[in-house]
Amino acid sequence: MDEAFIFDSHVAGKHFIGREQDCRALENLVSAHENVCIYDGPKTGKTSLIRKALTNLGTSGRRFLVPEMNMTGYRRREQFLCEFVSAILSKLASSPYEYKSIIEEFLPDTFINFDEQKYEETGDGIICKAEPVEEDVDAVLKFPYMLSKSRDMDICFVIDEFQNVLELPEGERLLRKMESISSSLRGKSRFSYIFCGSGLNTMKWIFAYRKFFFRDIVDVPLSAISEQDVIAHIVGGFRPSGKVIEKELIHRPYVIFRGNMWYINMMAFFCGARAIGYINERTITDAIESVIAVNVPRFRRMVDSLTVYQFSFLKAVLHGETRFSTTEVIERYSLNSSANVKRVKDALMKKEIVTFNDKDEAQVIDPLFEYWFRRDVLKDNIVKEKF
Repeated sequence: MDEAFIFDSHVAGKHFIGREQDCRALENLVSAHENVCIYDGPKTGKTSLIRKALTNLGTSGRRFLVPEMNMTGYRRREQFLCEFVSAILSKLASSPYEYKSIIEEFLPDTFINFDEQKYEETGDGIICKAEPVEEDVDAVLKFPYMLSKSRDMDICFVIDEFQNVLELPEGERLLRKMESISSSLRGKSRFSYIFCGSGLNTMKWIFAYRKFFFRDIVDVPLSAISEQDVIAHIVGGFRPSGKVIEKELIHRPYVIFRGNMWYINMMAFFCGARAIGYINERTITDAIESVIAVNVPRFRRMVDSLTVYQFSFLKAVLHGETRFSTTEVIERYSLNSSANVKRVKDALMKKEIVTFNDKDEAQVIDPLFEYWFRRDVLKDNIVKEKF
């Protein structure tokens, strides 16, 4: 039986909920070969949106070559460059001969080489012959533009967890080079990037604060998924199994999870596993507790990483404080000084626990962590009022 509530992978087809306008906007941008950045907290639907938009383009007759790479764990520049080439060739070449031919055509005399034995063993034969020099970096980063122009093909390169580029030695220099090459070559080919990342604050720093790819990239923010869409999804998901849930009961988990479909689908899955027919409020409460239990070890590690000042600042955020550098707030939460407030704020942003909008208003990134921290750590009465 087709599982209605998917939380272990990206979703597609009828399981894709809401964000139709986001999807159309992304389709239009990709069709126009615009560079795009999409960033939000973990498990917020970024990959599902990208896959949905690219699938829609494919069914409409637009054929894109879509190399993909995930930068989790990248710490060396040569690793990035080799995987960059490999991601493209894995979508284009299907034999050792084709791999060798493309490398000889577009990356001759570079540090990139093809190892046929490695290819036979792993399916990926790209290796680094030596430490890359600047000419090698240029050649690799220009490779997809040259390929797109030479083969007259549309290429959209999706790089996930792109915030890790700053973990590479000379990461900012690499970013500047990517930016410069894009600025000079993008209009001369049918190649573009989608930079995706769950390091919300780091991605903001790259694209909104430091403005890399300025005027050469479009930010596609994820819109909120409406409560009505969530209600329709859950009620409809239970219908084939004969299980019934009152629409009004969905409001509380929607608020707790702040519309996050990963958490909502997980909760609905636990509801379905527990209920025989009618899903009541107790079933939903137990399912919410199960979702919390799955994530508590991660939440505890987050709290254990906090210093005394960081803990106090987070408490101030959850109590609705906004003027953190005022004498009153500093004294109430023992934040020491306004200079210390800035250091603590930056540290919490670096840990990707709190983010700030354009008005400098704070929000805890993970909605369930916020709920758990209020209820189980602060033991705050506001939980009963808000949730």
